[in-house]
Amino acid sequence: MNSTLDGIVAAPDRPPRSATPLRAGLLGIAAGLFALWVTRDHPALDAATRAVIASLAIIGTIALHELFISRVYLRPSAGLSRQAVRPLGIARVATRLGALTSIYAGIGAIYWLLPEYHGAFYLPFWSLLRALAPYVIVAAPFYFAWMDRHQRETDDAYLLWGRFLFRRERPASWKPVREMLAGWGVKAFFLPLMTVYLSKDADHLSASLANAMHAPMTIATFVFMYDLSFTMDLMFGTVGYLCTFRILDSHVRTVEPTTLGWVAALICYQPFWSLISNNYIRYEGSLFWDNWLLSAPTLRAIWGTAIILLLLTYALCTISFGLRFSNLTNRGIITSGPYRFTKHPAYITKNLSYWMVSVPFVEPLGWQIGLMHCAGLVAVNLIYYTRAKTEERHLMRDPDYRAYAEWIAQHGLFARIRHAFGGRQAV
Repeated sequence: MNSTLDGIVAAPDRPPRSATPLRAGLLGIAAGLFALWVTRDHPALDAATRAVIASLAIIGTIALHELFISRVYLRPSAGLSRQAVRPLGIARVATRLGALTSIYAGIGAIYWLLPEYHGAFYLPFWSLLRALAPYVIVAAPFYFAWMDRHQRETDDAYLLWGRFLFRRERPASWKPVREMLAGWGVKAFFLPLMTVYLSKDADHLSASLANAMHAPMTIATFVFMYDLSFTMDLMFGTVGYLCTFRILDSHVRTVEPTTLGWVAALICYQPFWSLISNNYIRYEGSLFWDNWLLSAPTLRAIWGTAIILLLLTYALCTISFGLRFSNLTNRGIITSGPYRFTKHPAYITKNLSYWMVSVPFVEPLGWQIGLMHCAGLVAVNLIYYTRAKTEERHLMRDPDYRAYAEWIAQHGLFARIRHAFGGRQAV
């Protein structure tokens, strides 16, 4: 029996209810792209500022939907009450604020200690922090005050951590504190990267759009659609790491508990991926798909269209999360959009696009080099396979994900293919 987020039995032909409906993500991406469009020629706005504006447009649009249409703060998973359940405790609020300050101070110390964060690469991230810091300073006390009165659980992770820091009171269980600190660790690693990548892609998107408008139906159109796919993905990646709020039911429930899961995820990103790809795993050769098919324009157009469809599907996977996207954490189970068909549509489409873009099996320098590049890309595929399996093992702790996995096993795309060819459906 499949249970949804609200405890309602799911219909046999529909998956359990998604933590975020697809329409919320689509409204958000429309707002974000519109913000990028209207600010594209503003002389006073650099790429980082435009990216921040687009991200705020997404956050505002989806937050309004979540609060006033979905009313996510009333879900049991949010742990909130419509009416205040206790009088305001100034001491509790101050303790939570002190705990939050200690987390910010700890993350700042790590950034200061690691040379990785001292270069120009992360300048867009520092711009984002300068822009948001005054608002966080003003809003945090009011947010914690509201939460103190409406949160059903009094002793949350912030209060436990603050009491330990300032009163040396050891919590009865360290698990909530570990989950909270691990969630902040995930955010501290990924938010700078998403911010930097988004600011760069915002610039690329403006340039590729101009080229596509001057030369439609050429490779310039492919480049624009390619940039658009990754820009949409990065916009939702950025807002996901910014918006971990219980009032939006987008808080971190649990964090990946295994070292293997963390390693498999982190090595796919800078600075680790540069080290690995330069020295151990190389799959890109001297020829890419567009040059390979230069003499076959019809096949070239079909091949390029297939790549774009894969990448748009990949972007739609991230859009489906709304404000909940995050590596290594469970912030609510997504069952809408491409996740209606398979548990890992993002990994499938991304890895297929790698093969179609880099065509490692086509190598002018000889079949031995081509075989080496194919082996390298297979290694990348295995890394993503490991990510998928560790994520599944983590998420299977959530009854909503177990219900979703059961539904996919019976009604997902691959189950339907097996059934169409006379195979037995998974049980």
